[in-house]
Amino acid sequence: MGRVVNLLPEFSAQELDQIEACRQGDRRALQAVFIAHAPYLERLLGRVVGSAVEVEDLLQSTFLAAIHAFPRFRGEAQVRTWLARIAIRTAQDRLRSAAHRRRSQLPELEDSPDPRGLHGAPESDLDTQRRVQRLHTHLERIAPKKRVAFVLHVFEGMPIEDVAALTGASLTATKSRVFWARRELIKRAQRDPLLRECVTEVES
Repeated sequence: MGRVVNLLPEFSAQELDQIEACRQGDRRALQAVFIAHAPYLERLLGRVVGSAVEVEDLLQSTFLAAIHAFPRFRGEAQVRTWLARIAIRTAQDRLRSAAHRRRSQLPELEDSPDPRGLHGAPESDLDTQRRVQRLHTHLERIAPKKRVAFVLHVFEGMPIEDVAALTGASLTATKSRVFWARRELIKRAQRDPLLRECVTEVES
């Protein structure tokens, strides 16, 4: 198998050697790449799926997919960006699964913990935690493509162009997904007693 050609100029000689080793299936090189990028991918997946349990599984799936895909990697993007695309695609597949949709049940408000009973934390802090949890629960109910685009753009602060590149969508489609995800999230929040006041404050 020949060496990598036509790579972007920002790759150093050391990075080129590491990429080539990964393409050849070198375990040490693959491990070094995964260790270097795991924290970023873990945070990215956490933003998208919200579940710590699923993040670990998705991270492993991302790395397995990357191992199989590395022989075809030609350096069209930075390794981190390339891995992020694989991670997002893996997460989208999971979000579309019937099993995940069944787990995304909106909990009843009365099931929320008593603010006075959690490790003595101030009630205001617990209220904030509960609102964040509810927000993520509502996000889970939004269609995967819209949700992923919204999370990457709004929560991760990525430019629309970068979100489009990561998700493999056009700029127009990406903008539309972010717009409709935002609109749907606001509507859901307005119907939620725990979040309704926050939405009113933002809109006023």
